[in-house]
Amino acid sequence: MAPEDGPGEPAPPAGPEADEAGAPEHRVAGSPRAVAANAAVLALTRAARSFTLYDPSNKVVRTLIADYRDKLRHALDTFGPLDLDVHPFELLLGREVVYVERDRERSLAFRLFRDGVRRLSFAPTATWEELLRLLQILSIRYTGVRQQEDDLVTLLRKAGFDGIRISAIEGFLPEEEHAEPDLGDLLRGTTEHRDPPARWDLPLPSFPEAVPLRYRPVDPALLERLASEESEEAVPALAVRAVAELLHAPDDGDPEAALGFALEAREFLLVEQRGDLLRELSGSVRAALAPQPDAASAFLETFLDSRTLGVMIETLPPDEPGALEELALLLAAVPGDMTGRLLGLLQEEGEGPRRDTVRRLLVRGFRNAPESLVERLRGAKGDLAVVLLRLLCDVDPGAGRRAALGITAESDVSMQREALRHLESAAFGPEVARALHHLLGSPHAQIRELALPVMAARGGPRVFAALQHHVEKHGAALAEAEARAAGRALAHSSARSAIDLFEAWVRPKGGILGRLGRVGAPLPIQQVALAGLESIGGAEAESLLAVLAERGQDDVALRAAAVLDSRHRGTGGQNG
Repeated sequence: MAPEDGPGEPAPPAGPEADEAGAPEHRVAGSPRAVAANAAVLALTRAARSFTLYDPSNKVVRTLIADYRDKLRHALDTFGPLDLDVHPFELLLGREVVYVERDRERSLAFRLFRDGVRRLSFAPTATWEELLRLLQILSIRYTGVRQQEDDLVTLLRKAGFDGIRISAIEGFLPEEEHAEPDLGDLLRGTTEHRDPPARWDLPLPSFPEAVPLRYRPVDPALLERLASEESEEAVPALAVRAVAELLHAPDDGDPEAALGFALEAREFLLVEQRGDLLRELSGSVRAALAPQPDAASAFLETFLDSRTLGVMIETLPPDEPGALEELALLLAAVPGDMTGRLLGLLQEEGEGPRRDTVRRLLVRGFRNAPESLVERLRGAKGDLAVVLLRLLCDVDPGAGRRAALGITAESDVSMQREALRHLESAAFGPEVARALHHLLGSPHAQIRELALPVMAARGGPRVFAALQHHVEKHGAALAEAEARAAGRALAHSSARSAIDLFEAWVRPKGGILGRLGRVGAPLPIQQVALAGLESIGGAEAESLLAVLAERGQDDVALRAAAVLDSRHRGTGGQNG
């Protein structure tokens, strides 16, 4: 595991700034090609080292191998060949450092350099079989204890790669294997070495008080407890405990190394989906860095990326409100744009199970600064604007209603639908009437259909003239669904005014030809009148329905006749 997936992690120091930047980090920054190569190399080293910790069939190993495949393939397909120059502790792509690790036990660069490899090149034609074979070779060198097997150069050349090439020189053995004599001893000529005579301390003396060896059976409960300490299920908790112990080490400890290990532990806990331990790990880091609040905030901003937040929120226990409170306090201590990350999660979640939890965290974050939410809403569009408007209504209902009135003039269908949802319960007044009028002129038919009944219900007789104007202005182009919604809205707004309007539309003109001819109004207008008359009872409405049944266009006439027949049968049943 390596701390390579958190965005924004610091680049390795170079030049005179090294002392100020601290110890080298595993992440590097640079051109997009260098960043992609860095991600691929880190995925390779992490997958190779995983065999030292896990059984090859473990799901963590499978996940890391898949990550190595995807990232290396992405780098090759996007940027072409990768030629990596090997230095003792670094890998370079041209003039850019794409990998750095000073720890000899962990460093891929050191193992390659020690065995003589000076350049490792990947061609875009490299097959998955070749990449997998390279991973197997590197894992052998990581897991070997005495390294008695062939060196890397031999293993790589035996593999017969086509898409992977190496450039190598004669390797050298590490100093620990064959230590050279001290330079001062060479100059003084005192390098002669004498070994004691063979078998000088043998034979071993005999001990007359020998005691027979006895065995005692171990209680099964103790054996089970011992086995559980080394089980895979215990590893996540052990990783968190190890980080805490390193962070609270004596003054001569290495806090930067401990924080690096904390990032590695985070990657492992993300794979294991252990949000509870991620929260515990965050708390340990925050407590250990309490005397250095700036360092704590900077580290937690990197630590709490969107992936980590998602897993921590997803695993929050629903019956423990204290866990949500603890997470909210942790996020409040981070100076970065935590609300931005949470907004991204909320938008991505949609109607998912984490929605309510993320919403509560955002409401807490914006409660003391609703103006920042209003500012975000001004430039937002689409689904993001809907999310922000709902949050604003939770944080400040008054500001939410004002924002809903403002976005009715927008042309986005999702924003208009959300604004209409808020207007359904708003007290009617000039501003609400103006907003509903904006929605009635929407370019989206579905918004107009939804706005018509809301306008009639909220405005009553006061909006009848506006509804009539809308119908008469667009009458020839109204679709059937909108025409029916308009007819019902007119009837709901003022039944008396609607009867008079419908009569003017459907009654034939004077004279014998007018009485015998068809209704002169266009088909959409007839559909408006029919839908309105269906909503109104009484003899006048039935008289106009009879006109439509007799002289209306075919579909309207059939529907009007069916409505009349239904009413007459209902009346007859009641009289009987």
